[in-house]
Amino acid sequence: MKKLLYLGALSVILLTACEEAKPATELIEVESPQAELKNEAIELDIVDVNENKVEVGTKVFSKGIVSRIVTEESLEFEFVLTTEGENPGMYGIDDYALADTKYGAEITVYGTYEGLGSMGVPIISAIVVE
Repeated sequence: MKKLLYLGALSVILLTACEEAKPATELIEVESPQAELKNEAIELDIVDVNENKVEVGTKVFSKGIVSRIVTEESLEFEFVLTTEGENPGMYGIDDYALADTKYGAEITVYGTYEGLGSMGVPIISAIVVE
């Protein structure tokens, strides 16, 4: 009987000693792809585009006014963004649902630079439009 008592006590001690401490659960903030894009994007400058200083695929942003909503199917973008300031320019914006974009709206577009379109207009493939 004593042997069983000792075996039981020994088992409890061994099980307690082998139990691993559970790490505290921490909330890990995961950055959304949109937030990551906004943090990494550089402002697209028309002068740099014209001097071929911007690589295709570069994460960019541009602020401006929607100066034209394209309805012709032959054009390769959905609306034109006109920028003002020191180096004003025009950019074709594609890959964006126009549901909330109105003519004359002041917006910021985040996306990737896709090079010059067939009409010579720099194209931004929009991912986030604010």
